[in-house]
Amino acid sequence: MISGVSGAAPMAAFQSQSSNNTASLSAEQRQLIEETLAEFDPDQLTEADALSIVEAFAEAGIQPGREMAQVMSSAGFDAQSIGDLAGMGGAQQRGTPPAPPPSQSLDISDEMLQTLNTLLNDYYSGDLSEEDQASTLSSITDILKQSAPEGGLINVSA
Repeated sequence: MISGVSGAAPMAAFQSQSSNNTASLSAEQRQLIEETLAEFDPDQLTEADALSIVEAFAEAGIQPGREMAQVMSSAGFDAQSIGDLAGMGGAQQRGTPPAPPPSQSLDISDEMLQTLNTLLNDYYSGDLSEEDQASTLSSITDILKQSAPEGGLINVSA
């Protein structure tokens, strides 16, 4: 079992993700998930256990998504339950303010969200040249600008 929690990286690992998340796991990542979960009893999981799992996955660069949840489910675990137990459930549990009222939130279509998700996965894949990263980041910024409410909640300028 892994001891100690290093902070923000594991905390972001189990936050709610879009069902459109298509990050693919490598064979090594799938094996790490299985080996990590084999150390725990899904019926006797503690908060410390959940935090260890979250940290192990974050350190391995495993992004939450449908495939990760499927591997965890096959091992008898529920990804959402582990996230909740580790304190990743709701914004209030993490000590962050609640989401803004609907009138001030991003107005993003399903298509834009799917494109944004793909762009973010590409950007963080480590496979892009600096030029491609800049282009991808520009596309991400454009989507955020298009979906921001009038007056904006976010500053997407460089």
